[in-house]
Amino acid sequence: MKLCGIDLAVKRPSTVGVLLGDKIEVFEAGDEGIVKLCEDAEVVSIDSPLSHSKGFRDVDKQMIRNGYRVLPPSWMKGLVDKALALSSTLRGTVIETHPTSSLKNIGLDWRKFGVKKDLIDAVVCSLVSLFYKRGEAMEIKGSDGAIYLLPKKRIEVIRITDSVYTFLE
Repeated sequence: MKLCGIDLAVKRPSTVGVLLGDKIEVFEAGDEGIVKLCEDAEVVSIDSPLSHSKGFRDVDKQMIRNGYRVLPPSWMKGLVDKALALSSTLRGTVIETHPTSSLKNIGLDWRKFGVKKDLIDAVVCSLVSLFYKRGEAMEIKGSDGAIYLLPKKRIEVIRITDSVYTFLE
């Protein structure tokens, strides 16, 4: 079973976490590279809104009510456009996630790894795909969509190398 997590970027390469078994390998990739890395993934979690709005969506308001800090899609139109285009090319289930909120749920400070936050965000996004696949992801739902997060439980992320990670529950 292959799962992916994408920390999507517009002006720089995106960071992609590919989870196979208990290992997550992280890559920097442009649009074509993302599609190649994730084309046969069962679930792909994207760190980007998957719908446009003029302000906060209902799902964003639900996130805020639950204590998470999010930005409205209208502040990142280019990112949302890219996420929507990408999601239409992937075969697996594509879900929206917010890795900063997942890090909060598991009490993990990304700075402890000494790498760019994009890398840890991609690792977390791929873990959200796993928990979603298992039916264990936290779902924050609004009338206009859902955002999936890691559940509030102990999940330890372990760096093997700068580009390979594993995890313990």
